[in-house]
Amino acid sequence: MKRFKSKTNLTVLLVVLAVGASLMVGCSGNPVGEITNEPTVLQRSLPAGGPQYGSMNTYAEAVISSANGGELFLVDVNLSIPAGAVPNDTLFSINIPDLSVFYNEFGTDGLVFDKPVTVTMSYRDADLSGVRESRIRLAWYNEKSGRWLKMICEIDTQNKTVTGQLNHFSAYGLISD
Repeated sequence: MKRFKSKTNLTVLLVVLAVGASLMVGCSGNPVGEITNEPTVLQRSLPAGGPQYGSMNTYAEAVISSANGGELFLVDVNLSIPAGAVPNDTLFSINIPDLSVFYNEFGTDGLVFDKPVTVTMSYRDADLSGVRESRIRLAWYNEKSGRWLKMICEIDTQNKTVTGQLNHFSAYGLISD
C-alpha cells in the first residue's frame, strides 16, 4: 500500500509539473516571466511613399458596457472586452505614444479584470531585419522592476498578428530577443 501511495504521489507531482510547464510557455516557446537580457521593441518600417504615421490618430477611448462587453481599435491594436470583464461600465483607452515602435499604453491604467481581455496586435508594418519572426511575443512593462515581462500569447505569422489575454492594464509591446 505504501508503494502504491508513493507511485500515486509521484504521478500527481509529474502531472502538476507538466501542466505548470505548459502554462509557462510563451508564444515563442520560452518560459513566461521576466526577461533578463534587454529585448528589442519592434520598430515600424516606414516605406518611402507609404502612409504618413505622423498624421494618424494615436489615441482612442470608449466606455464599454459591463453587461455587453465590446471592442476598441486603434491603428494595429484591437482590444476585445468580454461581458463581465469589469463590474461597471468603464472607460477603456489605447494610447500609442510613438508610432515608430509597437508599444501601447492601455487604460484605465492599473485596471484589473474579472475575465481576461483579449488584445491582438498586428506587426504587418514591422521592420523584421535582424528579428526572428518566431521570437516575437507580447510583453508588459513592469514599472516597479523596470523590466519587460513576457506573456502567454499566440503568434500568427501568416496574418502577422500576436494575440494574448490581459488580466490588467499597463503598457504592452511587441518584443523580440
